[in-house]
Amino acid sequence: MNRAVTYLVVFYVAVASAQAQQIASVDVSRTGKPSEYLQKLTAVPDGCKELSGGTVADGFVLPPTEGPRNIEVSVTKLSSDNPVLGSEVEGDVQLRNSGEYPIQIPWSLDPNTIDKGQDFGHLEWNEGSINVTLMDGEPLEGLSLPLFGSSFSEGSELTIQPGEWVTLIIKFRVAPRFPIPGRSLPKGEEALLVEWEQADRTRVVRNCALTTGWYSYRSYYRQRNPTVTIDIQ
Repeated sequence: MNRAVTYLVVFYVAVASAQAQQIASVDVSRTGKPSEYLQKLTAVPDGCKELSGGTVADGFVLPPTEGPRNIEVSVTKLSSDNPVLGSEVEGDVQLRNSGEYPIQIPWSLDPNTIDKGQDFGHLEWNEGSINVTLMDGEPLEGLSLPLFGSSFSEGSELTIQPGEWVTLIIKFRVAPRFPIPGRSLPKGEEALLVEWEQADRTRVVRNCALTTGWYSYRSYYRQRNPTVTIDIQ
């Protein structure tokens, strides 16, 4: 029996090792936010001179019946551990499926994913991005484009199996995302972490009235976010 158990353990480790691998990487650090993305969100469809309303629907995506999906999101590389206040920093972020069920995330850099194969008056898509935050809760200014995904656009979504991970190359500025006049980030050592933000988004125009929807995956995922230390100069 002991020998059988030993073989089982060796087999399990071999399978786990085969699954534990990077399956994809994407560089979102140099894309910026193209004007075509903003144009798609604000475009006036044929038959309307302008859009009225501006209603926003907020909500969240419920976790599956088995419970929230576990992921680990961590910084594996920074272009500088001693960044100057206000400077731009590039980093490698690893998003790992640390649970026991597959997860699906948006994986296209192309904003045209938003309306591909859909009626422009009723759009549905998925959006994901990395948020950079200091441990004290201060979000930093992101400089990367979100990733887009849609069931109408083949290849725009990526499935990550348990144990697998992806790498995202990001860029951020060592400055508050929401600046307040007369206030700046403190200098010195700070703990920094990264978080994965994903949402289902909708854009519906009915009788020239616009309604947009943002449905967060915050409850869908259970995130672990290890910190790294930077020394702000």
